[in-house]
Formats: sequence, C-alpha cells, structure tokens
Amino acid sequence: MRTVNSNSVPPILRIMLGAACAVIVMAGIRAASPILGPLLLGLLLAYAVVPFPRWIMGRFKVSKNKAIVLTAVAAFAFGLFLLFALDVATLRIAQKLPGYEQRLAEFYGQATVTMNAEGIVAPILSIKNVFTPERINAITRIVLPEAGSILSHGLMVFLLAFLFVVTMVEDIGVTQGPLAEKLAYYASDAQRYVAVTAKTSGINTLLNLAFLLTMGVDTPVIWSLLYFFLNFIPTLGFMIALVPPTFVTLLMYGWKRALLVACGLILTNLIVDNVVTPIFMKHAVDVSFLEITLSLVGWTFLLGLTGAILAIPLTLSLKKFIGKSLWQEPLVIERSG
Repeated sequence: MRTVNSNSVPPILRIMLGAACAVIVMAGIRAASPILGPLLLGLLLAYAVVPFPRWIMGRFKVSKNKAIVLTAVAAFAFGLFLLFALDVATLRIAQKLPGYEQRLAEFYGQATVTMNAEGIVAPILSIKNVFTPERINAITRIVLPEAGSILSHGLMVFLLAFLFVVTMVEDIGVTQGPLAEKLAYYASDAQRYVAVTAKTSGINTLLNLAFLLTMGVDTPVIWSLLYFFLNFIPTLGFMIALVPPTFVTLLMYGWKRALLVACGLILTNLIVDNVVTPIFMKHAVDVSFLEITLSLVGWTFLLGLTGAILAIPLTLSLKKFIGKSLWQEPLVIERSG
C-alpha cells in the first residue's frame, strides 16, 4: 500500500469516486432514516437546551447534577404548559365548531353560486354532514394510532436530548470528554444557527401573539407557538403556520379580516427576517438562500420531515466536517507487488 497525492489522480476518476461515495452514503442515510431521525432531533434539541444548564452553573455556582435537574424541571414545566394550552385551545375550538360549520356552509354556498354563474358545475356537498359521529369515529381510528406513534417518538427524542445534554455539560473547571469535544466542534456553527433561529422566532412569536390578540383571532397562543416551532423549517415553515390563523379568521369574520391577518403576519415575518435576523446573524453564521434551498430539498429527500427541520444545521455541520477531514486527507490506494 502506498500513499498517492490526490493531484496525481485524473480529475475524472476523482469525480467518479466522489459521486460513487456520495450515492452510497445517501442510500445509507435514507435507509437508516427511521433511526437517524430521532437521534438527530434529540441532538438538535440538546443544542437548544444546553446553554440553560451552563448558564445556571455559571450564574448560581451550582454543580452539574443540580443544573441538569433544574433544566429537566424547567423542560417538564414547559411541556405541561404546552399541553394545557393545547387542551384549552381544543375545548375552545370544539365549542365554536357549530359556528365554524355555519360560516363554512355560507362560504361554500357563495362559491357554488359564483361557479354556477360562470358555467362551472359545483359538486353538491353538505357541510353539516362532514362532522357526523360516524366520520368523527373514523377519523379517531386513524388519528389515535398516529398520535400514539408521535408521542412515543417524542419521548424517545426527549430522552436522547437529555442524554446528549448530560454528555455535553461538564462541571466548571473540568475538561470535556472526547465525544463532547467533537460534538461541540462539528456542530458549533449549527448551534449558533439554532440559537439565532430560536431568538428571532421568539421575537416574531411575541409580535404575532400581540397582533392576533388585537385582531380577536381564536386561540392566538396556539397559532403563535405553532409558528415558533415551524419556523425551524426554512421557508416552508412560515407558509404552513400562516394557514390556520388565516382560515380561522375567515370563518369568524369573513375574507376581509382574514386577508388583513395574513398580510399582518407576512409583514411581521418580513420585518424580523430583514431587520432583526441580520443583526443576530452578523456574529453567528452566514447562510445563503441557495444553501437553504438545496439543503431543504436534499435533506427532506433523505430524512423526510426530520430532514426539513434539520436541513440548515446538518449542512453547516457537514461543511465543517468536509473542511476539517476530507480535503486534508491524502488519497490511499492499494498496489499489489
């Protein structure tokens, strides 16, 4: 075996070897996505949480174990708050469901008249028959198993995140272990990106909450929290989060206020993206729109929804790994004789 400088290898061979390796790696990632998904989500959650125990240790001079316990209690309290808010929102929506059905029937009737006037035959649909007990039971039989699966995956993600936090946090004055050092190095840019996204999403969430409260939209806390979490999905997250409050406003007040709500949410997002985000990103990481688009498409193809959430952090970590490892390694080729 001898070491050959990569410059002595024909360019076409380097391209073919690189393409073959890339295809093999991507096939492996796609095949292992059910395992990699929760693992990477847990790691991302750990990066978002780990500054909290470190802040507690530095601010109150407590040990690692106490900081971890306080972090777990705070996370549990936040989870209870989310469950309580979701339960309140569900009850409120259930109480107003008859009114929503009536408004939806009115809108459908108006749309039918308009389509018939244009010579388009509209399908006959009774909105009141959409939410019959039989349909609700059928939906329940589909939703409950999925909800159980989501809950089990969520518990696994939280458990993995807790284990990662325990690994990454060290007592003051104690040197980090090899695994913690590698996690800190390769994901430093990703961690800064997550921190910046969390800050800007929090600011935008508060603006959205104040705006929705002013407009009188039902369950504004839920829609604002939904935006916060979906904003971690580049571009598509905001578009998805825009739909529920706009649709609810349409059913409550009509299309004029719904249009106003949509424009207001778009305006707050533009202000935060173009004014607030550059201030935080200036000292964090620089991610181009092309990188965001390619990352979103590629990682979503490989990991599904998890890939959409992790697209930018994974790309930043991959860039650092390639810059550190691959381009600095000489090409090793076996020679017989």
